Amino acid sequence: MNKFDVKSFFNKILFSIKNTWNFKLSKNQKRAICAAGLAVVLLILFLCVKGCSSGNSRKNTLSIVEMYYEKGEYDRALDKLEALLQKNPRDKELISIMDKIIAAKSSEADSNGGFDGNVNVNLDTNGLQSSFDSMRDEIMRNNQAMKDQLAKSNAENEKNRREMEELVKQQKIQQEENLKQQKALEEKRAKEEAAQKALEEKRAKEEAKKAAEKKAQEEALAKKNAQLKKEMNAVNDEIQQGKVKLSIGNYNGALENFARAQSLLPVSEGEPAFSSNKYSEIARALYEASQNASDPNDQKRLMSTAVTYAEECIKNDPKDASSQYILAMDAYNKKDWPKALDYLSKAVANDGKNYLYYYNLGRVQYMMKKYSEAKQSFTTTCQLNSNFAPARYNLGLTNLRLNDQKSALAEFRRAHDIDTRYEKAYLEEGRVLYRLGDYSGSVAAYLNVVRINNTNREALKELGSAYYQMNKFSEAENSFRQSLALVPSGTEDPLTNYNLSTVLYEQKKTVDALTYAKKAYDSYSLIRDTNSKANIVYNYALLLDKSGKTTDAISKYSEVLQIKSDHLKTLTNLGVMYMNSNPPDADMALAMFERVYSLDKNNFEVNNNLGSAYLAKKDYKNAITYFQNALRLDSKNNDVRYNLAQAFASDGQYDNAKTTYIELLKMQPDNWDAYVELGKVCLTLQDNSNAEKYLIYVQTKQPSYRKSEVDVLLSSIQN
Repeated sequence: MNKFDVKSFFNKILFSIKNTWNFKLSKNQKRAICAAGLAVVLLILFLCVKGCSSGNSRKNTLSIVEMYYEKGEYDRALDKLEALLQKNPRDKELISIMDKIIAAKSSEADSNGGFDGNVNVNLDTNGLQSSFDSMRDEIMRNNQAMKDQLAKSNAENEKNRREMEELVKQQKIQQEENLKQQKALEEKRAKEEAAQKALEEKRAKEEAKKAAEKKAQEEALAKKNAQLKKEMNAVNDEIQQGKVKLSIGNYNGALENFARAQSLLPVSEGEPAFSSNKYSEIARALYEASQNASDPNDQKRLMSTAVTYAEECIKNDPKDASSQYILAMDAYNKKDWPKALDYLSKAVANDGKNYLYYYNLGRVQYMMKKYSEAKQSFTTTCQLNSNFAPARYNLGLTNLRLNDQKSALAEFRRAHDIDTRYEKAYLEEGRVLYRLGDYSGSVAAYLNVVRINNTNREALKELGSAYYQMNKFSEAENSFRQSLALVPSGTEDPLTNYNLSTVLYEQKKTVDALTYAKKAYDSYSLIRDTNSKANIVYNYALLLDKSGKTTDAISKYSEVLQIKSDHLKTLTNLGVMYMNSNPPDADMALAMFERVYSLDKNNFEVNNNLGSAYLAKKDYKNAITYFQNALRLDSKNNDVRYNLAQAFASDGQYDNAKTTYIELLKMQPDNWDAYVELGKVCLTLQDNSNAEKYLIYVQTKQPSYRKSEVDVLLSSIQN
C-alpha cells in the first residue's frame, strides 16, 4: 500500500487556496484560512490513519487524538500524543501531528483575538472537492486492498486449521492402531511362552521316562553282560588267531579259525550289528592277505573267501563300505567294470573319507572311458591324501585322455616329486615333452627312467627317438642298441631295428644300416599299423637303392605301394629311378611324379622332378611350368633356377633365359656352366659383346673348364 504524504497534500491545498483568492488577504484572514485548511487536512489524516490502523493500539490512540482534535479539544489530544511520545520520543509522525495540533490551537487563539467573522472568503470549492474525492478514492482502494489481504489470510488460516484437525485425526487413528498391534503382540507372546512352557514340561517328562528306561535296560544288560561278554570274546579270539596265522602264511589254519568264529554268530545281544562288523573284519583281513600272497593260487583262494565274508556282511549291513570295496575289487579283477563301478560308488557314498575308494573308483571310470568322472575321482583322492603318488600319476593319464597335455605334465611331475623313484611318472613325462617338441627335456626324463631301471626297453627306445630329433645320431644309436639287447630270446622288434637303421644311415654307416633295415623288413608283419609297415619296407628299399641294388630296390618300392598306394616318397623315388635308368624311362617317371602331384601339389620335390621329366621329353612348356612352381616353393634353389633357364632357352624364350641366368649368377657367381650357357643365349640374341664378356670371364677364371666349347664360341664371335 502506498503511504499518504500529508505534508505534500497540505502544500497542494494551500497553493490551491492561494490561487483562488481574488483579493489580497490580511494577516488574520490568512490565519483563518490556514486553520480551515488544517482542519480539512487533519480530517483526511484521521480517515487515513483509521483505515490503516485497525486492530492496533497505536492506531487506536491516534484515532482518539483525531477525535479530540476534531472537537477542538486540543489539550486532551496533546495529552494522548504525549503518552505515545513517552514510548518513542523520536517518532517523526507523532511529532508532526503534535506540531499541527499546537498550530491549530495557536490559530484558534489568534482568531478569537482579532479575526473578523464577517469577512467573506471566496474559496475554489470545486478544486477542493476534486482533491477530497481523489483522497477518498485512494483511501477506499487502500481499505479494499486491506480487506482482500485480510480475507486471503483468513482463508489460509482456515485451511491450516482444517489440515491440523485432519493431522490430529490421523495421529489418533495411528495411535489406536499401534495400541491394537501392541495388544496382539503381547497376546502372541503370551501364547508362545505358554506353548514353550508346555513343551519343556513334555520334554522333562520324556527325559525322565528315557532315564527310567535306560536304567532298566542297564540293569537287564548287567544281568546278561557276563554271558554276552563270554560269547563276544569267543568270536574275537577266533578272529585274532586267524589274523596271526595269516601273517605267518598259515592260510589253512586261518580259514579254520574264521569258520569257527562264523559258527559262533550271531551272539545273544547286539545283533545284527555285531555280526556284520565281525564279517567285515574277517573279509578285510583276507583281502589284505590276498594282496600280499606270492602264490597266485593262494591269492585267488584268499580273495574268493574274502568275497564270501563280505557278502555275509552286506546281508546284515548293506552300508558297510569296506565290504562293498572288497566286492568292487573282485569285480575289477574280473574286468566286470559296471559291477565294480556300482560297488565303488556305494563305498564312497558310505565312507567319503577313504582315499583308496576314490582312487579305485577313478580307475574303473578310466577303464570305462568316463574320463571327466575319473578326473574328479582322482582329484578327490589327491585332496584326501596329497602324498599318494599313484593318484597323481593316474590323474595325469586322465588329463592326456582329455587332451590337456600341460596339466598331465604337471601331474606326472608331482607324482615323481612325491616318489623320486616313480619310474612310470618319468616315462610319461618324457612322452609328453617329446610330443610338445621339448626334446632336451624329454631326454632328461627318459634318462631318469633308465637311472631307476636300466632294463626299461620302452624308455631306451623312446630316448633314442628323442636323440634322433636332436641330430645326436651316435647317442640315438647307442640307445637303440641297448633296447635291442634286451629283446627276449625268440622275439623280434622291427620298429627298433628300423629306427637303428635310420640313425646308422645318417652317420653314413650304409652297410650296417642295410643290415638292420633287412631285420626290420623280415619281421614287419608283426606290426599292425599300416603306416609303420610301409615305412619299414620303404626304408629297406631306400637303402637297397643307395647301395646300388636297383632291381631289388624297385621290387621293394613296389611292395610299399601294395601296402600304401599313396606313399609319396616311394612314388617319388621310383620316378627318379626311372629317370636315371639307362636309357631314361621318362614316361614311367612322369606317371609316378604326376601321381604324387595329384596328392600334393605344393610338394617342391615333385614339381622339380616333373620339370626334369618334361625337360627330358623335350616338352619345354610343361617343364617351364613345373620349374616355376618349384622355384616359388624354394626361391633360393639355384639348381631349379638353372634348369628353368635351360627350359626357356630350349623353348626359344631367349630373353627369359638370359634374365634367369643373370639372376642365377647374382646368387651363385661361380656357376661356370651358367656363364657358358648365358654366352650362348647372348649369341643367339646377337648380343655379341656380352657373349664375348661372359665367355672370356670363364676362359680367364677357369681356363680348362669346357675349354674346347668356349674356344669355338669365342672364335665364332671374333671371326
